[in-house]
Amino acid sequence: QVGGTAALPANPHGNPQPSSGVPGGPANLNSIIQRFLSTFRSNPEQAGAILNEKFPVSGADLYRWNCQACHGPDGQGALPEINSVLGPVQGTSPAMTRKRMEARGIDPDDDMIQQVTELAEASLRDRFQHGGKNMPSFEYLRADEVEALFGYLEKLASVPPTKRDGLLVPESAARVGEHIVRGTCHVCHDATGPGSGHTAMTQGTIPSLASIPRDHSLSGVVHQVQFGSSSTMKMTGGDVMPAYPYFTEEEIAALYLVAYSPRP
Repeated sequence: QVGGTAALPANPHGNPQPSSGVPGGPANLNSIIQRFLSTFRSNPEQAGAILNEKFPVSGADLYRWNCQACHGPDGQGALPEINSVLGPVQGTSPAMTRKRMEARGIDPDDDMIQQVTELAEASLRDRFQHGGKNMPSFEYLRADEVEALFGYLEKLASVPPTKRDGLLVPESAARVGEHIVRGTCHVCHDATGPGSGHTAMTQGTIPSLASIPRDHSLSGVVHQVQFGSSSTMKMTGGDVMPAYPYFTEEEIAALYLVAYSPRP
């Protein structure tokens, strides 16, 4: 629930618009989603191909889709429940590790620095692959996505720039939806199961992703994601959905389309 704490500028529709490190990156996604929606009724097959068109995205976008909901916009998390990512990332930097050790009165040689930082990076990569005690696994991330995400984490942690700084990776609208579904939505929502009818709401049941396109319109889901639980939902006494104002309408449309056939 810490992901939406940072204020964001509004787009022309009056909704939050995240910043991206990719010139034209969000605009490419916006164009693709708009073309898909305008083409779907007349030519579903062509519309499906549109969702797989590739465009470049940055590590900042990957962080927003997969990490920000828990670790926040600055990576500091919400102690004691959610740890900061900054310390572990700083531990992978030879320069920062050397400075820390010298501050403790240790005079490390290059071999010691290399060994310590390699172990720190291996531990962080293992956390991406297998998760942790309360952290889900991100095994669905491709190798190039991990590198771009790592580069952005280094920037958040004020680590001196490495070869990963500013990396871009090719993504599609379908893949964007998958990132958000698996990186954010799956934390609370199962892939399949009961929907979000009145009985489910009063019992505090969290609706499955598969039920969302069946029970809700796209515009309704956009509002729900960006603004969180309505007053009616809060009065039922069940789980309250936080707001995710840093997702754009087009990104939510992408996750809505993926929810038609969510992966487990």
